[in-house]
Amino acid sequence: MIKMVFLQSDYNLLSLKTLRCFCKNKKIKYSNLNKKDLFNEFNKYLAVKCIQFAFRKYFYKNAIDHITMDSVCYPCFIFKTKLGKCYFYEYSSIIKYIMKTGDTRDPMTRINYSNEDLLRLDIEAKKHFPNNNTFKSTYKIKNNINYSRRIRNRENEILSFQTRLDELKNNLMFVAEFDICSWEIDQEPILIDNVMYNNLEAYINSVLYELNVIFNHFRRYDPQSSSFFKINLIESIQRINNESNLIEKIEKM
Repeated sequence: MIKMVFLQSDYNLLSLKTLRCFCKNKKIKYSNLNKKDLFNEFNKYLAVKCIQFAFRKYFYKNAIDHITMDSVCYPCFIFKTKLGKCYFYEYSSIIKYIMKTGDTRDPMTRINYSNEDLLRLDIEAKKHFPNNNTFKSTYKIKNNINYSRRIRNRENEILSFQTRLDELKNNLMFVAEFDICSWEIDQEPILIDNVMYNNLEAYINSVLYELNVIFNHFRRYDPQSSSFFKINLIESIQRINNESNLIEKIEKM
């Protein structure tokens, strides 16, 4: 185990071969150094690491990721404004944010990241997480107009799905609240929202069919949000009418 700093008394206990192994592991040039110089060089390296550790412990004392609001420590991405204020982000959170939104502005200040900022982000992320293959180049995202356009189109489609699902949810809540499924009335055409249906059952089936189609599209875009929507819809209907046969049909979606 390597100490924080070697003392002079450790000099005789360490062989030249051991010191060279230490230096090799830490990528310190050692080929032309004798044992004494090698010992001093490695000690300088350890001293620098001690200073870095103490500085980072103070520097990251109250640092939080402004996307996840979790505390952060080294290594992380730091964006510094012209006024000197620093904003901290975990590499995974800031890169995934840019990948998802196509927005290369700082999430807190809304200041555009420069090409230099994004190149630094890409290089440092690759350096600290070389085996992570999920990260995309944020620099390429900024300079790829088609990528941003696809992201915006995707967000617009998701928003339209969410809006229509909320409307259909309100329709089903109305059906459940008044227990329309159990009404025994004449099977006559009925006009609802300027649409003529053969009867109430046809209207309910139409709402459920459209809900199923849009829900499946929404699920492909955002599985987590679609799952929350389905759970919330079922719970809302249960609170109004726990015996409604709508619940069984929604659960099958």
